[in-house]
Amino acid sequence: MELHPVGDAPDLDGACIVLPAVAFFNVGELAVDALASTLRAALAARLADANLLAVVGNDAYDHIEGRGVLATALELYSVGAPGSKLFLLQQRAPAIPGRQAAFCSDLARWLAASGAGQVLILAGLDAQFRRESQLEGPQARFLPASDYAAAAAAASAPRPADGADRPQDGEAEAARRRLEGLALSEAEAAAAAAAADLGVPKLEADALSRELELHSLLPPWPLLGALAAARVPALLLGTFASEGDNVADALALASAALRLLVARGAVAQEAAGAAAGAVPLRTPASWAGLYGRPYNEVA
Repeated sequence: MELHPVGDAPDLDGACIVLPAVAFFNVGELAVDALASTLRAALAARLADANLLAVVGNDAYDHIEGRGVLATALELYSVGAPGSKLFLLQQRAPAIPGRQAAFCSDLARWLAASGAGQVLILAGLDAQFRRESQLEGPQARFLPASDYAAAAAAASAPRPADGADRPQDGEAEAARRRLEGLALSEAEAAAAAAAADLGVPKLEADALSRELELHSLLPPWPLLGALAAARVPALLLGTFASEGDNVADALALASAALRLLVARGAVAQEAAGAAAGAVPLRTPASWAGLYGRPYNEVA
């Protein structure tokens, strides 16, 4: 992972980093776009990694001065005045096929080496696997990285030949050792408590089991595991979504993330434009062609 600063090198020691998981239906990336526009984030650095596909565009955010400003696959944006400890890490391209785990390991190691204090991952969760009780009510869910790592370690323990739902005796101790040190850090516990206080439910155990069974190699799960292994406090904030126009899902996720950041003191309520709990969001002008031209403009 190579950092190419725009101006002075950003100080990430103790910072809160918000980033998307390039997963289901682009919800995470769109949510980070909305946060960057709402908080008028400034480009701090571009990053390069050999495991990430290359992409280039221009003028991603209209609040940034100038025309023809390049937008690349992985960029770091700072929020607030110099010295602020809130950053948005926007990822605009997926990992090269077969190199998702390597990319997540690189990213986790870089975040750990940079001294990141906590990471908030925004992602879409596959709505088709919801159970009946999840169809109504809040669609957002949270999950600490340590909880994911503990569940993954427990699920990976071999089962006995008789099919009983318990690890083999020889593997039970190995599983226990893998679980050591995966207890919630203070930062993860505080973020999880803040999310719960805002009315966001924790991702249900059966939903996590389905994800481990069906999607364990896809984002956001490899990144959560890599961050837990690197001992970087991290929280997943996801929302159930389906294929199609997911702007509303992304804005709802961005709003939940912004309320969480305000509650955690990562951004001032005044700076976020929050009033009486309602957080107005701004979207970038580059979204004009997000899903093609509007139907009434098509010849």
